[in-house]
Formats: sequence, C-alpha cells, structure tokens
Amino acid sequence: LMRIEVPERARYIRVIMAELSRIQSHIIWYGAMSKAIGFDTGFKVAFGYRDYILDLFELITGGRVYPAGFICPGGVRRDLPEGAAGKIRAVLAKLEEMLHKFEAFDNATMRARTKNIGILDLDTAVELGATGPVIRGSGMPTDVRKDDSYEVYDELDFDIPTEEKGDAHARLKIGRDEIIESMKIISQALDRLPPGEVRWPSLNPKVTLTIPKGDAYIRNECSRGECSTYMVGTGESKPYRVKFRGPSFLHMIPVLEHLLKGAQIADVPAIYWSLNPCPADMDR
Repeated sequence: LMRIEVPERARYIRVIMAELSRIQSHIIWYGAMSKAIGFDTGFKVAFGYRDYILDLFELITGGRVYPAGFICPGGVRRDLPEGAAGKIRAVLAKLEEMLHKFEAFDNATMRARTKNIGILDLDTAVELGATGPVIRGSGMPTDVRKDDSYEVYDELDFDIPTEEKGDAHARLKIGRDEIIESMKIISQALDRLPPGEVRWPSLNPKVTLTIPKGDAYIRNECSRGECSTYMVGTGESKPYRVKFRGPSFLHMIPVLEHLLKGAQIADVPAIYWSLNPCPADMDR
C-alpha cells in the first residue's frame, strides 16, 4: 500500500530468517508426528536439533521461539550481528547430521504407521483448499515462492518436492525434503548477501505511519501452507480492515474430516499430524 522499496540486503536477510523458521517448523512437525505414533526417539532428536535454530533466533533478534517483529515494514529491524553468517553455516552442518538420522528412522515401523494411511487424492485436495506440503504430498508442484515470487526467491535455485501417493508417509517425506531445499536457499543467500542498508530510511520507528487509501492482497509460502494478508487503508494511521488467512483452518476442518471417514481410531494421530496443523492458527 505504501509502495516501499525494501533494501536488497534486507530482502536477503528476510529470506534467511524465513527459511530458518521453515526448517524449525518442519522439525516440530517431525517431532510431533513421531510422538503421535509412539516413536519417542524421533521426538527427542527433532527437538534437540531445533534448539540450534532457536539459538540463532536469539542471537539475531533477541527473541528465542519465533523472531516476531524482526521482519518489519521497510526491511528488518537490525542487521545480522558480527559472526552470524558463520554460525548459521555451522547450524546447517548440524542439520545435515539430523537429516541422516531422519532417514534412518524411516524404517519398517514408521512406514507401517504412515503408508497408505490418510490418502488424499489431488482432485480432493484442490476441492478442499489444501495448500503447501499437504497438496504437494498429493502431487501438485505448487509453491508461492516460485508461482508468485517475492523477496529474492526468483534469484535463488531450489526445487519443489512433491509426492504422488497423498498418504501420511508422503506428506512426512515432503517435510524432510523441504528442509533440504531450505538449507540450499539459506546457503545461496549467505553467499550472495550484498552490503547496504537493512531498512527503508524514512521508516523511523518513532514516526506515525499513514496507511494510504486503497487495498492490498499479499500471499506467502509459509511452512504449513499458503498464508495471505488483505488490508484496506483509508488514509489514516490505522487500516480500516486487516484479514489474515492461515493454512490450518482448511486442513483441520474439511481436509481432516474427509480423511477421518472410515479411518481406524489408532490411525487418527498419524492422519492428524501428517497435515502439519497449527491448532492456534485454526482457532484464530
């Protein structure tokens, strides 16, 4: 709405932070899925490695669980601290260890609990409004980062993992493969990180902003699926309307209800967590 030009360095930093956040979210997904099917070791391994990313968030933003407020109008609130790039690369090396362990965990027991469970065919996925890893697990190679590119994603090389089966195992594999792609994105962004400012200069935090008249619709590829924001401005300091669309509502209502029809009670946890839902997002 304000036609702000975000500095190039800030756009690269935004991508780095967004992909780190995607990785830690997918690690939570793997841990929750492991716990749901009685695989306690997977839960412990996942949350142990997630802490390395939370340490980075604390170093860069001061906030540990989520870097809320770091990405802000006009760029980011502050530049990467000295030595942050090296520490990020060290964490990526740690994540390589984690991925090898995840591959070893894809054993006969894990496959028995997830393969051919909660099958979502592509036509139904589209009809019910699935997005993100859920629809990619049913065979559609769609990703907002490529389909409607933003920040600097169009300058980076990465693939869109897809699976054809549409079952719980396919969706879980998508999450693991997307961690690999996010690591590739972060490495490229660090290699290409340009010098310069990290925030549009006229956006002083102490200045009251005026939201121009008009409306704007923006969508992003979040870790659990497509997120979007719709805003209406009236020329005042506060927008007339702001609407957030998260991915979990449709995944937890029509998609989950469809998959639970005729399912065994013992398979409900695997089906539920294979959709990578955020209960708080759905409740909101």
